[in-house]
Amino acid sequence: MRIAQVFALFAVAALVVASLAATSEADRVPAPEPAKKLSAANNEFGFDLLRHLHKDGENTFLSPTSIGMALQMTSRGAKGETLSEMNETMHVGALEVGDANRKLLDALSGRDDVKLNVANAIWADPANLNLNKNFATDVSKQFDAEIDAISFSDPKTKDVINTWISDKTEQKIPEMLKELDPSIVALLANAIYFKGDWTYKFDKEKTEKADFTRADGSTQKVSMMQSGKLELRYAENDDVQIVALPYGPAAVKKEQPGPLSEVYMWLIVPKEGKSLDSIVSGLTSAEFQKLKNSATRIKGTVELPRFKMKYRKELQDDLPKLGMVQAFHNGKADFSGFESDNRRGLYISKVIHEAIIEVNEEGTVAAAATVVTMSKGAPPRSFSVRCDKPFLLAIADDHTGSIMFIGTVYQPEDLE
Repeated sequence: MRIAQVFALFAVAALVVASLAATSEADRVPAPEPAKKLSAANNEFGFDLLRHLHKDGENTFLSPTSIGMALQMTSRGAKGETLSEMNETMHVGALEVGDANRKLLDALSGRDDVKLNVANAIWADPANLNLNKNFATDVSKQFDAEIDAISFSDPKTKDVINTWISDKTEQKIPEMLKELDPSIVALLANAIYFKGDWTYKFDKEKTEKADFTRADGSTQKVSMMQSGKLELRYAENDDVQIVALPYGPAAVKKEQPGPLSEVYMWLIVPKEGKSLDSIVSGLTSAEFQKLKNSATRIKGTVELPRFKMKYRKELQDDLPKLGMVQAFHNGKADFSGFESDNRRGLYISKVIHEAIIEVNEEGTVAAAATVVTMSKGAPPRSFSVRCDKPFLLAIADDHTGSIMFIGTVYQPEDLE
């Protein structure tokens, strides 16, 4: 297994909590099965990407939900082998993707325990693309996508799209696009913003400077936060320790112990003699779920660096290596469902992803955006987890099963 750069904030979904006296977990309406199945597919796709992008000693952070949703929105205009390859790479072949995304968006929205915003948009150049009305209607309904006409030859277009992404991510991703290629005729975007307060906040007075040992054995000073003894979901095996830090308010009734939220940051820390790189290399969505399922409520302590991290990657060279080949091939790609005149020639020229995370004593802020440009042509009794070496993290929602964010932390940048 390989845990290398998984700074994972992957999930972020919780249930609706109107107040500290909110409904109990038993009263919550389960997420629809299509939403859960799509979340599982996005998670599997996300781990595929994580293993592929991971480099020992380097931070990695991404949102499987954001990347999956942006590409699935794009796939609504694909046909034939292009569509088959996209669906197979994203593990959604057996799903009705549009309906599943509609149900997932509904399940992720309207929360009071954490702040979670998910937005989609499409910009198309009417001078070079006749957008298929059925495609536009479907993605508008299924993905809540805003659809606008825009000229990609206008230098102001980049600013329009950057402003939209900045607004949707609370200014955490202010400049997604550095430039726009003149060949672009359409652009699809997804943006996710998450803000969650810890159920059990870290005491700022207990935060102190400590050594963080990097993968190469060198050390750096970090601001290490320290919890008191808490009852948390915890498990371990021969390779790792795993613990869940909950977000959202705590229950006030004794018969309802624990958090009133279903959103957690899962920390996976290699044991002595094990490397994050080796953990990540064998970590799959199924293995992560197995680790989660083995966790039970145990009292223990957690030490976690206060940090921030930013990751940006263009994926057009990586996705074909995972099986999504024709969508990027000028001449073979079939996006005839994207255009009203049913012509060939449209292909994906770039997939750009950017994700950030900030972790402090109060909680976590995470944001991600994905842009697709279209061009023509048996548990212990107690535990102690200290994140003073490379570790993996994931932000996940138990309600839908979605991993909103995932990543590896090799060099935590201190969050002052």
